[in-house]
Amino acid sequence: MSEKSLCKGCVESVIVSEEVIEELILEAEEQPSLIVSEEVYKERLQICEECPSLQYGSTCAHSGCIVRYRAKFKNKSCPFAGKPKWEKVS
Repeated sequence: MSEKSLCKGCVESVIVSEEVIEELILEAEEQPSLIVSEEVYKERLQICEECPSLQYGSTCAHSGCIVRYRAKFKNKSCPFAGKPKWEKVS
C-alpha cells in the first residue's frame, strides 16, 4: 500500500472478494422488508464511491464495513463522523 490508509488497522488483507460481496448482498435481499429501494441503494453507492474514505473500492474507513452491503439496509446510515452523507430510511 503506497499511500497512508485512513482506516486504523486496515491492511490489504482486508480486501473482500467480489464473490463474497455478492453473497452478502443476496443474503440481504432475502429479507425485503429490511432493505432500501434500488433507487435509494444506487444513490447511496454513488455517494460512497465519491467519498475519500472509501478504501480498496469496497470498504468504509470510518466503520470498516463493506459499503455495498451496508447501503442495502434501511436501518443503516453513513458512518462518517459528525456529518453522515446519507441517512436511515424509516
